[in-house]
Amino acid sequence: MAKATASIRRQLILMVATVLIVINAVALWSAHIYANRTAKESYDRLLYGSALQMAENITILDSQVFIDLPVSAFETLALSTADRAFYAILDGQYQVLTGYKDLPDIPFTQLLQQSREKEKFLPIYYEAIYRGERVRFVALGKRLLEADSVNDVFIIVGQTLDARRASATEISQMALQFVTLFFFITLLLLFFVIWRVLQPLQAIKQAITERSPQELSPLETNVPSEIAPLLKSINYFMAQLDNTLSRLKRFTAEAAHQIRTPLAGLNSQAQNAIDETDEVLRQKQLQHILESSNVLADTVNQLLSRATLTHRYQSHPFSPVSLDHVIKETCRELVVWALERQVEIEYVGDIQVTINGDEFALKQMLQNIIENAIKYSPKGGTVEVALMLTNELSEASILLQIRDQGVGVPDQDKEHIFEYFYRSPDNFASGSGIGLSIAKEVAEHHDARFHLKDNQPTGLIVEVIFPQRKGLSYEH
Repeated sequence: MAKATASIRRQLILMVATVLIVINAVALWSAHIYANRTAKESYDRLLYGSALQMAENITILDSQVFIDLPVSAFETLALSTADRAFYAILDGQYQVLTGYKDLPDIPFTQLLQQSREKEKFLPIYYEAIYRGERVRFVALGKRLLEADSVNDVFIIVGQTLDARRASATEISQMALQFVTLFFFITLLLLFFVIWRVLQPLQAIKQAITERSPQELSPLETNVPSEIAPLLKSINYFMAQLDNTLSRLKRFTAEAAHQIRTPLAGLNSQAQNAIDETDEVLRQKQLQHILESSNVLADTVNQLLSRATLTHRYQSHPFSPVSLDHVIKETCRELVVWALERQVEIEYVGDIQVTINGDEFALKQMLQNIIENAIKYSPKGGTVEVALMLTNELSEASILLQIRDQGVGVPDQDKEHIFEYFYRSPDNFASGSGIGLSIAKEVAEHHDARFHLKDNQPTGLIVEVIFPQRKGLSYEH
């Protein structure tokens, strides 16, 4: 019994949910980075704007620096009500002209180096701890020119980080809300998509469940192209099962009839033998019982062989088989039984052949054909087994012939001789009528053609022609 594993629906949901979680986590991480960068750039522009306004109102006259701090510069910083602002304006000797005198880590060296390299001052942003808080500063330089002198001044403006942190948090929370909403909406849509995708499988399951055990006709259900091979395999399996059951029913009915008749004859003959007082007649009756018992045993053995072969047709794949070796081995196994009947077996094959096939089935085929040839051969006769190459329809093939010297088969019986349990009205030899039928089935299973010809001057030739195909090889 097949062991059930985790459902496809559950696996799909878990995989989809995992992918969504990873995507959303990456999206949140990206949104967090974007929020911090956006808040940082926005408030850095405020700092730079304030510094520029202060720089524009610094002048020099008679080597005296005049500072007229504009109100707008402080109004710009006041846009962030949650933060405190700090500033300082220093001269070229780093003396504070106005503002806070203890601002930390002012990058004078970088400002001067930048001025020399680029011939102008560019803003430099940095962070430092000031009065117990983390403060973001912008440092900006301005060169004041007079007729006979050049003076540099430095403008430092700083602001605490509370507002920009709050702004970044707000953007991140908005992103979180959006991503969460997107996650659940997408998950619901994917649930629906998965349900729709798996509907054809549910339809196939429902169609099979609603059927009776005897209903094995093909399923007629519209399914997507990806599921069509599965439906095709199910229909193929059901056709195989229907064929097997039909053959089993027919075989069971025929076998019951064929076994019931000799059993009834055995019972009647045994009863007559018990009641018979004439010893000579009793011996004849016992001889008839023995003959009927042999026929019955032969019939049962043939029926079991057919059942075994039917199973092998479905379950055993082909493999390379040395056909000449199987023929020789079968002939050796039957030679003693043939000599007891005063019949010789002669193998006249001259090639070595390897085909793809079922060795057990091929051996059963050969055994049935050769036994049948021996059974109908006269005393002193010879059964010839030949294996050769033949060119039929301009294609190389392997020809197996079993030739006997018996009475042969009338033309009107040749087309019926392969039917199960068929026996010619003119055939008085004992037998089950199954052997050649089994042999023909084995040949057809190997895509070989099986037919009969008359031997000269008397007898029957049974031919099995294996077509040329991939996997067939031979040597002289």
